[in-house]
Amino acid sequence: MRLWVGLALWSAVSVIALADTELSTETSLSGDTELLIPSQTPLNIEEHGYSEDEKLTVEEQKQKKKFDKQFAKIYSELVEYQDAVDTEDEKLALSIKGSILDTRRDLTRYLPETLQQSARRIRGAIVSVLKWTGRHSRYSRKVRTPPDHIQEAIAQLSGLADRGHQDSLLLRAEMDMYGRYGAPMDLPSAFARYQQMAESSGNATAQYMVGFFYSTGIGGVPQQNSLALLYTTMAAIQGYGAAEMVVGFRSIMGLGVAESCNEAAAHYQSAARRSIGHFLSGPPLGRAMPKYRVRLSDEMGSAYGVQTGQNSIHRSIGREAFGELIEYYRFSAQKGNLKASLALADLYYSGHQFLERNLTITSRHVRRVLSQLFTQEGKLQSDAGQAEVNVAGHAAGLYGLMLLRGEGMPADTSLAFKWLKIGAELGHGAAINALGYMYQHGIEVEPSEEDAIELYKRAADRGHSGGHVNYALAVASTMPKAAVNSLNRAARSGHVLAHFNLGEMHARVAKTSEVQCRLAVASYRFVVENADWQHSPFAESTAAFRRGDLAGAALHYMRAAEMGYGVGQLNAAVLLEHAARADNQGDSRLAKIYETHEQLDRQAAVYWTRAANQNMADARVKQGDHYYHGRGTECNPTRAAAAYRIAAESERNGLAMWNLGYMFENGIGVERDFHLAKRYYDLAVETNENGRLAGYVSLVRLCAKYLWAWVRGEDVGDAPLFFAPRLVNTAKMAAGSGGNAGPKNDDMNDMADEGNGYAHQHDMHGADELQADEWGLGADILNGDDDDARGDTGDDDDGEEGDLSASIFFVVVVLAIGWFAIQPR
Repeated sequence: MRLWVGLALWSAVSVIALADTELSTETSLSGDTELLIPSQTPLNIEEHGYSEDEKLTVEEQKQKKKFDKQFAKIYSELVEYQDAVDTEDEKLALSIKGSILDTRRDLTRYLPETLQQSARRIRGAIVSVLKWTGRHSRYSRKVRTPPDHIQEAIAQLSGLADRGHQDSLLLRAEMDMYGRYGAPMDLPSAFARYQQMAESSGNATAQYMVGFFYSTGIGGVPQQNSLALLYTTMAAIQGYGAAEMVVGFRSIMGLGVAESCNEAAAHYQSAARRSIGHFLSGPPLGRAMPKYRVRLSDEMGSAYGVQTGQNSIHRSIGREAFGELIEYYRFSAQKGNLKASLALADLYYSGHQFLERNLTITSRHVRRVLSQLFTQEGKLQSDAGQAEVNVAGHAAGLYGLMLLRGEGMPADTSLAFKWLKIGAELGHGAAINALGYMYQHGIEVEPSEEDAIELYKRAADRGHSGGHVNYALAVASTMPKAAVNSLNRAARSGHVLAHFNLGEMHARVAKTSEVQCRLAVASYRFVVENADWQHSPFAESTAAFRRGDLAGAALHYMRAAEMGYGVGQLNAAVLLEHAARADNQGDSRLAKIYETHEQLDRQAAVYWTRAANQNMADARVKQGDHYYHGRGTECNPTRAAAAYRIAAESERNGLAMWNLGYMFENGIGVERDFHLAKRYYDLAVETNENGRLAGYVSLVRLCAKYLWAWVRGEDVGDAPLFFAPRLVNTAKMAAGSGGNAGPKNDDMNDMADEGNGYAHQHDMHGADELQADEWGLGADILNGDDDDARGDTGDDDDGEEGDLSASIFFVVVVLAIGWFAIQPR
């Protein structure tokens, strides 16, 4: 009943909720700009909780306490069991050779349908024998039958859920969603439980998850964009951070709703204020930032398994190389190398993709350095050189900071002040900034705003981003221009508090300026996507991937993708494409997220497009592949060429260059042009050393086709192919691409901008409409009315005859070259 009331009042409630967070227009960005100093107290909003609308009777309270006690016992048993299972799975995943994403094609798909079932049975029998003999090295996730006491616990939990206990119902839905705590993955059942909670109690988590089902169409739920937006907005109104991000992302991109920067800014501002509140509620100077986000394309050696361009691999070091580096530092530290000890301290303090943060080890290494460089009275050794002075300043500053924040040891402000002062005297930026914080707040000293500002200025002059932020906030009322400059410098270093305050400044004039509104959204979005302790799906997704739970990882990454994370879109696309293309023996549940391979391809194509629009490596090339092969959308070589051109010119992607060369060589989606083909083949050879052999072979083939076309009297251009290569003819490229291959920005807006079709279609109910607009395709192309889009540019018979003749001519040329090469001289 409450759902229908919510449906009737949704518009009014939305207006009220947005009015509460309305962007102020009182102040401009002129000289009297006022910076917001966030509260040190986090906003009191329960992210996952359930709020009762009516007061419980005494009897109902007693019953609830009884249920809560039973739930706590059951939950403890399930967690203990799941932790043991996760540990075993992670060990198994780490023991395999290669990556769990190693792809083997399901070749049985290409057999006649009458033979496919028999072929798969034979293949399964062979794999079973290989596993029994230990010769099958591929990862296979173990399917377990939970012990009797866990099955009994699950039954008791289901009983509590059926009796309306909200925590039990929510946990039971999560178990069905991800296949956790001894329950199999059952997406339809999870959807039914979430929907029951959303309708009966208005639980924000349930509303958000129901919206996620409708948005993605997983588990056989029909994709209905209007319902997805409705449920997600209802959760966002309650202050549910993940839902606010989804609505903000859809509003700024125009996905299923009219593009509205102010609407997006309101939702992102609410989520950002909560994130900053949580950031400041931690130790002095704010919480440590969340962990590094793994890009699955890096784990695979790029989205294609090999490096295709300069930016296709994001990380600078691999797991094995990093492990060797840590071992080298440890060995050197044991030999008394102070720089190695300090390097280990920094790595363990900050954490790394391949190294868990460990403050106890950090403290041990810092103390080792201090004991060798300082006397017991805290004086620097007299014979210390400049290198030792630099190490001493860094170590003293880090030790003082840890004492101030209580990291790895009990907080001791008196000792912290001593070591921070030493570090500041030796020029350590973080120590200077922390010392300024102590003067500003009167910790161990009399409060002094002037001393604090001077110290913040010194830290900022040394390039410390925290110093820039604190200096800006301290002088905002007296020197606003200097404050804005400092905030911009800190923002370039990625400081979330700088981005937040810049967002607040831009938001004050967002109602009257579209530019300022978009700047505000960009700043708020940076905050919520980086200071995301309370709503990030990446901890669960990374853990699931490491233990080989590809289905669980895919679902969490899809949640991140819907929230607007570029890395989430990239990783979701990688896993969905893996499920669609591979003979998936590792985690059989992965392919069951969607009912058909076509649905997997379609959703993967959507996420590749979104990731490409956020400049994720290789995503634009993958988008072109889906257009070229017709996976997840109608086959459209013209748009494939436009996508490849963007990747070639803006990302310097060698594979995109080779693809363009092939398309110009054969006139696929573009006008046939041997000179442009050679140009792109040359660029591919120069750019991507992994593809040089393919590039050289392609150049030989191109030469043969060029000569054959010349012999036949076809148009091969005005100049010889290898003696006067032409520059890229942008006009011809644009003409051949149907107007979609102009400048970079035009290409992205015309060919790949997801917002093209949404501005005037607010109420879309079918998945077909959603996906059509997602790709920015016109109705004529989706309906197959555009012959040129399918590459039908000439007579098919002539094309086949020409290809056969060219191939024969190519073979003759190669044989002739080989014959001359073996002749005696």
